[in-house]
Amino acid sequence: MRVGRFTINDVLWSSLRECQQGSVQTALNYVSTPLEEEVKSCLISLPTGAGKSGVIAVVSQKATQQSVLILCHRRAVCDQLYTEVSGGFFRDRAEGEDISLKPVYDKVDDTSRHGIYVTTFQKLQTFDSSQLEQLKRNIDLVIVDEGHAEPSPVWRNLVRNIQAHKIVITATPYRNDLFQFDIDAQSSYIYTFENALINGILKEPDFQVIEGNKLVSNIRRFLDDNADAKCIVKCNKFSDVENYYSILNANFNLLAIHEQYAGDERENVKSSVPKRLKDSDYEVIVHQRKLDEGVDIPQAKLLVLTYVVNSGRELVQTIGRVVRLYKDVSAVVLEFDRDDNAQMWANYRRFDRTLGNQDSLKKFIGSLDTSALINGYMNSFPDSSYYGNRFLEKFNLNDFDPLVSLNIPTASVCFLNKLESFRPELMAEKLYWRCASAGELPKRFSTSLGIEVIVSIAFRKSEYLIDQFFFEPSLEITLFKEVSAGMVAIYDSRGRQYSGDKILRLGGAIPQDQLVSMMASGHSALTKEASSRSVSSARKRPESFAVKARDLDNIADMQGNAAYRLSTMKFDLYDQRNEKSGSYYIGVDSGRISDQKNCSFTLPELDVWLDSVTLIVSRETRVDSQLVQSFSKPIAGDESLVVKSLIFDFSEYSAPLIIQINGSGYEIDNDFLFCAVDTDGEFKLISGEECSKLSVMIENEEPYLAIDAEGGNYSFDQYRYTVDQKFSDFLFSKLHKALLSDGVGFSQGKFYQLSLPVEGGLDFSNSQLANVVIGLESLLGSGLDEKGYQNREYQVVNQGFSPNSIFYLLDKLRANHMPNPSREDLGPFNQYLPEADLILNTDMGTEPADFILSSPSKLVYVHVKCGASSTRPMSSAGGIAEVGSQAIKNIEMLISRNQNLRAGNWTELCSPWPRPDHPQLMHERIRLFRGELFSADNQAEREQALDEVWQEIAQRRQSLAVKKEVWIVSANSFSVGNFSNQLAQGHNARSESLQAYQLIQSWLSTARNNDVDLKIFVSP
Repeated sequence: MRVGRFTINDVLWSSLRECQQGSVQTALNYVSTPLEEEVKSCLISLPTGAGKSGVIAVVSQKATQQSVLILCHRRAVCDQLYTEVSGGFFRDRAEGEDISLKPVYDKVDDTSRHGIYVTTFQKLQTFDSSQLEQLKRNIDLVIVDEGHAEPSPVWRNLVRNIQAHKIVITATPYRNDLFQFDIDAQSSYIYTFENALINGILKEPDFQVIEGNKLVSNIRRFLDDNADAKCIVKCNKFSDVENYYSILNANFNLLAIHEQYAGDERENVKSSVPKRLKDSDYEVIVHQRKLDEGVDIPQAKLLVLTYVVNSGRELVQTIGRVVRLYKDVSAVVLEFDRDDNAQMWANYRRFDRTLGNQDSLKKFIGSLDTSALINGYMNSFPDSSYYGNRFLEKFNLNDFDPLVSLNIPTASVCFLNKLESFRPELMAEKLYWRCASAGELPKRFSTSLGIEVIVSIAFRKSEYLIDQFFFEPSLEITLFKEVSAGMVAIYDSRGRQYSGDKILRLGGAIPQDQLVSMMASGHSALTKEASSRSVSSARKRPESFAVKARDLDNIADMQGNAAYRLSTMKFDLYDQRNEKSGSYYIGVDSGRISDQKNCSFTLPELDVWLDSVTLIVSRETRVDSQLVQSFSKPIAGDESLVVKSLIFDFSEYSAPLIIQINGSGYEIDNDFLFCAVDTDGEFKLISGEECSKLSVMIENEEPYLAIDAEGGNYSFDQYRYTVDQKFSDFLFSKLHKALLSDGVGFSQGKFYQLSLPVEGGLDFSNSQLANVVIGLESLLGSGLDEKGYQNREYQVVNQGFSPNSIFYLLDKLRANHMPNPSREDLGPFNQYLPEADLILNTDMGTEPADFILSSPSKLVYVHVKCGASSTRPMSSAGGIAEVGSQAIKNIEMLISRNQNLRAGNWTELCSPWPRPDHPQLMHERIRLFRGELFSADNQAEREQALDEVWQEIAQRRQSLAVKKEVWIVSANSFSVGNFSNQLAQGHNARSESLQAYQLIQSWLSTARNNDVDLKIFVSP
């Protein structure tokens, strides 16, 4: 049989389906065309189950190219393709026929021999640059089986400069994915799922939503009605595999497959897919991404999706397991409670149908040619147009001259250190390819100014549409210049970060001292804004803060800022006549200097600006700024430091991150993530999941801290900054800080160590702390408890608190109702709140405090904890950390002017203490009101009184005449005497006490910023 220039065995050709014949014909026509300088790729799209393995086998064997590379994402697929290509497909379809075949190899370390090489993307990721270059030289044809995986970054490195034909075979021809492959619109074949249904090749699946408790009966009914059929249960993680194993094992001949079953002696659990699974007696097969592709089980006609599959590609591939023809059995997909998977499948089917007619197909394939798409868009505009107050010519990328036509609206430039192997021409090329791989139309310009410019036209999908698409065009500019022997200046219109980009051979931002030297370029400077990031533990203080003022130097918090590093700042410069001469934004983390006064720079003007800024930051100039000097300064670090914990910051994302590790889906909250590091330098990104274990180490070269993620296969494409970004580099970019041994912190490529005001020793009794941290004898003793919890229940004694509790000591203030109470009657807290006339217990639930105490001149919110050190408590930060954090986070309830603001546990305040379902109940939470004890005759009276009490609290909260205080009461956990002795020792004090000092200072700062006093009552 003649197919173009090729001869294919008649028996073999007649055995191929129509879609396979069309695919083979398109591919062979493509590979017979001569190689050009810019070789594009051929696209073959076949739905799962339509026979793509046969297409790959025929094309690779019949192509005239002598050395063929077949790439896929999974080892199971690789093994299957190796079997099919090396003869299995031909023996099955043309048994007894004499068909000459090329040799097939499953190892690619040596590709010097002619033949077909079958391997995975993961294998190529282990190649160094020289191995990859050798592979490029030896290969004539590359065939990529994309499956349902995301495009691999290896593809970008492989196709660059390779002189070979390239064929991409996929089941999901999604436009954005195919940009990386640079598809040739004239060499494409798309066979839709709808075509397969019409031609009787596949069956449409029937989605059914069931209740979880009816799973067993639904599976049994299906298997009884369809003899020899099998059921596949798809799980999201190993715990789910275990769960469904336990649910189904007693009712079915079941097999469970997961790598964690390695070494398990049970007969019906396996760590890998058994051979000839289709010939087994198993009725139900439970797995986690083991059967999605590369396994042939034609009897599988029932699919159970135990979770919402978060990838459209994966869902299409998964459903492909059951839509193949087997007898006359229908394909059924079960999901629980909601039809989310059915809706995603419906979206795929809508997309698939849009490719069903020639006009739509032509449009889609045409859209894969980025250049043609953008040119078509630009051609719709007139050659010139009147805009504003002048005539403008239509933009033409090929005729664009950045020296003449480029305008930079704002000079916002990052100044970064270079690594030794930095080369500007290589950086420009890599930036160009990043744009091209993202589906943009880029062009590189090397200017006479020494500035490299990448101009790129990009189409972005509108984020305002749910089930429709609209592509928004944008013109993006990236430019850079080597401004000195060790420094590179980069402008990026998208504001992307390049600090520490190893691929571009860039180091971190230039030092903070160089950046803030811009303040010395005027006669004087006023800092207007600043933000910071914590460099130490932050359990009781913010991870970061930002402040604004007319002049921040006048209100710099020397103590509070010592635990933070400067992150960003804005300042104005003034000349000798006190007139503003400049205004700048400094980004310490990114190395960014942004001119806030001057705007609209031509490229020559920007070059002058770069030179002037470089001259300033290259000088050794000390800036006399109290604000700058108040923040923690970098110190020298070395490999002897040990990483104790890592804190990542994912708060920039609007929703939790969904990533895949070794094929399993996991969620990372879009917040700060704390990861403890063990003694082997390993940590788990996902708590409790061994597969998420990574390692971290300190190195002597920049960026000094390295995260190793080589032990797993991570899919995180939607969060990548660049198509070739590694997961370890992504994590490093999200590293907020690392806490190391010796009290050292690491952040943004620099080491920090706290230097406290107590460094030389502190006389506690003569300091302001003596009025803040107060020791009480009554807060030390065995048997003392926070609330009186004994015998597994809270004790209520005579409608009061247990005498062995701190609550009892606070409640003694009720004695103010007596005509002449003694000091003993009033208890230890009376001297700090004389003439108390209101006591409300607000404990339990989302509480504003444990107690609210008040006198006519003072309103106090009290937070209580009791430790277990009843004999010799020390003065560690941990002794007061939890209760202090509670106090600070609830400060709004004390200072809010909102008359209607109520406690989050308002319903519980109407109920007895501690809770209505406890065996012992205290009926009155209102312990004192208007100077009198309170007792209600019924619930209505009690609720009325609570409204009145809260109204009084709200009025005092609003009153500027009423002083506001937060009390932290911590018994048996912190000693003021020990604290005083430790602080007197200065830097020789225990680190835990120094941390406590720093912690208290941060609380003081927060309280005073809100015009609130703070008292911490502890053991003596």
